[in-house]
Amino acid sequence: MEPSPAVVVTGIGLITGFNDLDRGPGTRHRREVTWEALKAGRSAVRSLDWPRSRDEPRYFGCSAFGSGDSQHREVIHDLIAALADEAFEDAGLGSQEIEPASDRTAVLLGLSKGGVRSSRLLAERLAVGSPDDERTAQDWLASWPSSGAMLLARRRGLRGPCLAPIAACATGLVAVIQGADLIRRGVCDRVIAGSADASLEPLFLAAFRKMKALSRWEGDPQGAVRPWDRGRSGFVVGEGGALLVLEREDLARERGVLPYAEVKGGALGADAYHETDLNPDPRGFADVITRSLTDSGVDPSAIDHVNVHGTATRSNDPLECQALRLVLGEHAEAVSCSASKSQIGHLLGAAGAAELAITCLSIRDGFVPPTLNLDDPDPACDLDGTPHVGRSRSIRNALKLSIGFGGHLAAVVLARPEGDRRLGVGMTSDA
Repeated sequence: MEPSPAVVVTGIGLITGFNDLDRGPGTRHRREVTWEALKAGRSAVRSLDWPRSRDEPRYFGCSAFGSGDSQHREVIHDLIAALADEAFEDAGLGSQEIEPASDRTAVLLGLSKGGVRSSRLLAERLAVGSPDDERTAQDWLASWPSSGAMLLARRRGLRGPCLAPIAACATGLVAVIQGADLIRRGVCDRVIAGSADASLEPLFLAAFRKMKALSRWEGDPQGAVRPWDRGRSGFVVGEGGALLVLEREDLARERGVLPYAEVKGGALGADAYHETDLNPDPRGFADVITRSLTDSGVDPSAIDHVNVHGTATRSNDPLECQALRLVLGEHAEAVSCSASKSQIGHLLGAAGAAELAITCLSIRDGFVPPTLNLDDPDPACDLDGTPHVGRSRSIRNALKLSIGFGGHLAAVVLARPEGDRRLGVGMTSDA
């Protein structure tokens, strides 16, 4: 039996609250704009001037659409188009190059909840009795969770598998894990995988607030998200997402493309405990992390960096740290962690994909981005969270973890590939 082909990341489209899509196409390396902001320790969190009662905390958000009040158009498809254009360009793939093998290129793009603005506009129109116009049909189709995958496949003429996984806040990571598996099984040679999310909608923020999941911070907006800190009170919703081009390593090398990282393996699971609360026993999540390492053939002692889920909620942060300690043992003391939500907010269904893209950039540049606002570390979160300031570090292997409401659990292992994409030379840099 032939060994499974290695799967690598050759292109990244990344959009966060550090990018503003309302300022025109401007696809000039949005990925790098976000990455430079992360390395510099900046925050994309802003106050949202939304109505609230006198005793309610302020609303915060990380908008990729200017003011965050794009209430009358479906912005999720704008996001997907921009992400795809950047990812394809980054991978050195034009439409002409893909077409001959388009039936060997898959799309795995999860939206977690579909086009939320289309759903709202559809409900508003039906409420006033106009169910039969053309716009109603368009909004109905755009509200499907599979609409993003359908749009991308049609726009690029891709005739391979077209799937739209849904796993709440783990959706983006699930898409990448399943996409890499399609390549390893020989179903296709290339996959466009990831997720996008634009949930800065009053309905969703009100629901998260009711669940006591949102930050109740009252100070400077940039201090609102505080992963692993004693003063943490919840997350801030962000807009954006990431699409990653995954392909067989041998094909990428034939094209002369140096990859960002190799997707060594991953694992999925569920804690089967509660609609929104995690099982307080960390062994279930630890098992998923262990299986991801086994699937990858990477020893726990070889992990240098972990991009954690890090929601800044009271219960999730300690449990994630406990699970990592169970898996990594004494080596946990040597691992550098980052909680990207402190800078870009929680991209919900797109969080896993965006943070995996950030992990690829960390490997490329040998740099661990910081966790902001970690002023007073919680003793229950006792790993190295890289507080305040990022640092240079050679990263051979990295873990990315995701947790979704409903108990969705996911972990991916990335490895530094041969060749240095950042320097453009033919050998791996150990700097």
